[in-house]
Amino acid sequence: MKSSLAQCLVLIIVGMFAPGAPGAESADSINLGLGGLNPMAHCNATVYLIEYEHPLTPTTAILGRGSGVNYRFNNGSYLEDGSLQGLDIGARYYRAGGMQGFFVGGSLGYWKGDWTFTQYQNTPSQWEGKANSKALRLNIEFGDRIPVRGTKISIMPEANLGKFFSTHSCEVTAPSAQLGASCNQKSEVNVYLFFGVTVGLAF
Repeated sequence: MKSSLAQCLVLIIVGMFAPGAPGAESADSINLGLGGLNPMAHCNATVYLIEYEHPLTPTTAILGRGSGVNYRFNNGSYLEDGSLQGLDIGARYYRAGGMQGFFVGGSLGYWKGDWTFTQYQNTPSQWEGKANSKALRLNIEFGDRIPVRGTKISIMPEANLGKFFSTHSCEVTAPSAQLGASCNQKSEVNVYLFFGVTVGLAF
């Protein structure tokens, strides 16, 4: 998480000196967000993010994003607890222009994850393990940027849909007879849909 946020801050600093749309006033924005209203069955997640958004044309903007996710998947026969951290780059299209109103966007990112799991379906021979993963993430978003009158603040409710394309490694931690053995358990969290709210501060 620390390394991802550090990289995001580098993008922010670099972006501050990047040229904007010709003839347009600066409308760069730092966005802080929280998500977690997740309709996916058996999965609860909390998403934290920080973005730097920079206007490219009157209707488009580019962005850099650092994110962290804490999640828990439990369907009664399989339990997974984990955390994910990632860095994305992407773009948004604002139909009304000026980085206001309805937008649609997309991003591609590099993510790392650590998770533990417990497999109950073979009870009483249940087994447990730990794993880590590396992934490319494709994310599509739909939202609305709503300015707060008289301020430089915007409220941005949005929906995100995406998929992780990951590789992973894992090892058994219980029972003791199989301690340290490699395994092929895959994470249940690879496709997602979540809703969140981001607060943007223009400068």
